[in-house]
Formats: sequence, C-alpha cells, structure tokens
Amino acid sequence: MAWLAVVGAAIGVGGRLVATRYGARPPWLVTAAVGAAVFALVGTHPRVLDPAVLWVAAFGVCLGFVDAAVHRLPDPLTLPAFAGAVALLAVRGNALPALLGAAGFAGGYLVLVLVRPGGMGLGDAKLALSLGAVLGPHGAGAVVAGAVAGLILAGGHAVVLLLLRRATAATRLPHGPFMLLGALAALLATTG
Repeated sequence: MAWLAVVGAAIGVGGRLVATRYGARPPWLVTAAVGAAVFALVGTHPRVLDPAVLWVAAFGVCLGFVDAAVHRLPDPLTLPAFAGAVALLAVRGNALPALLGAAGFAGGYLVLVLVRPGGMGLGDAKLALSLGAVLGPHGAGAVVAGAVAGLILAGGHAVVLLLLRRATAATRLPHGPFMLLGALAALLATTG
C-alpha cells in the first residue's frame, strides 16, 4: 500500500495548489505529509479502501487546510466531494445508505447552524453531506460516531486553546478539520 502514500502526497501537493486559490498557503511538505498519512492510514484498512472514501479524502485534505487557514469550506470543493461520493457509492448499490447517512450527518449540523448562528457555518453542514455519505453504508452508528467524534475533537481543541489563553469564547475556530478527523476515526473504527 506504499503506492497510496505516494498518491496521497501528490494529492496533498495538488490540494495545496487549490487551497492557495482560497487564501490558504500551507507549506508544500506539510500538505504532502498529511496527504500521504491519510492515504496510508486508509490503505491499512482494506475494507475502507474504496473509491468513494478516497474521493472524499482527496477533497478533505484540501478542505482541512482551507478551513484551518481562512475559516471557509467553499462550495466548489464541498459539493463535488458529496456528488462524487454518492455517485461512486451508487455504482456499488449503496446509494440509499449513503443518502441516508448524508441526510443524518448534515441534518444534525444544520440544526447546530440554525440554533447558534455565527458558531458553525453552512460549509460545515455541506461538508457533513460527504462525510455522512461515506459513513452511511457502515450503519447509523458509524454516522453518529463520526459526527460526535468531530464535535469532541473540536471541543477539546477549543478547551486547550482557552486554557493556553490563545483563544477567548468569542474566537472563531475552524471545525472542518475536526469533522474530517472524526469521520476518519469512525470509519476506521467501524471497519477495521
């Protein structure tokens, strides 16, 4: 599966080029290393190794860097990630579980966006569509675990920043990278 790490590194570097368009300028080496690590990790779990997961992972590497840098999850990245994931899962006969997972994950985030405007954004709910789609075929438990893991990781990050006095209660923090990590953790835990 070393070829996956090479592919991931190339996708990370390509993702850096796309991220630059949205104002994020992460170092080349960092994007290559993150891409390689994500794809190598996915490659260690053969049942996870499917085109839909790889598709979302490729977009996810870029989206994570963009959100961390400029607090945006742009539609030209989130929407194709979702559409491609559903199309690839439909080929395997998993369209319904993918759509149900997407609706559940994104619906939960949409409620959070509406309840507390200014906290999370619609970009988070749109990213949740693709994450729910790839988790959906693994069951409702995987969808819930992915959503909850992302919230816990983001909350833990916020607490650490507050304790270190690097943030206040009013500081805007990116949520996308933690959603991606939480979904990856849930995916690996439910299929590994």
